[in-house]
Amino acid sequence: MSGEQIDTDELRRRFPWVGLASIDDPELSVRYREIQADARKDREIVEAIEAARRSA
Repeated sequence: MSGEQIDTDELRRRFPWVGLASIDDPELSVRYREIQADARKDREIVEAIEAARRSA
């Protein structure tokens, strides 16, 4: 680090969710990974449907 101090008020104005959850919370990180995995599966399903429609 360059020794500059972080303006936490400005950080919270720009990113209001900062500090609302702990990054050390294992349940939060597990849930985030589940959401990401579900989203990936959903995208794959949509892509497969679109490919089937294009080839029909």
